[in-house]
Formats: sequence, C-alpha cells, structure tokens
Amino acid sequence: MATVTGLWHDGGYEAELPLRVRRFVWLSTGMSSAASLGLAFMGYSGMGTFEDAASSFLASIVSGAMFGIACLLKLGPNEA
Repeated sequence: MATVTGLWHDGGYEAELPLRVRRFVWLSTGMSSAASLGLAFMGYSGMGTFEDAASSFLASIVSGAMFGIACLLKLGPNEA
C-alpha cells in the first residue's frame, strides 16, 4: 500500500497512512470487544454456569479495556 501525503482525488479527504492506521485500531478494538462480549454471553447461556464461561468474560473485559484506551487516545473519528 502506498502512502499518499496529499489530498485524495481532490475530494478533501486526507489519505495519510497514520490516519488510516489510527482509525483501523479504533474500529478493530471496538469490534473485537463487541464480538467477544457476545461470545461470552452465548457461552454463558449455552454452558449454564459462569465458571465455564469465565475465560470468555475475561477476554471481553480485556478487549473492552483496549477499546477504552483507544478512545482515550482519540484514535477514532474526529467528527463530533
């Protein structure tokens, strides 16, 4: 993938690689957090006990913390 330092197709969009990486990190941590929390709840409903699904809940908490750090670092979109 080539790094473009100017405007992309004169549409006003900056196509810088760091901007794309920041948005990818923000989006991927958010999606993995949502997915692991969903899998934890499905495992809890399937297994029936919290002890059997505890590792899935731990993974969802860790990925949620990573998403929180990504939000605190303001890696997401700047539109507010």
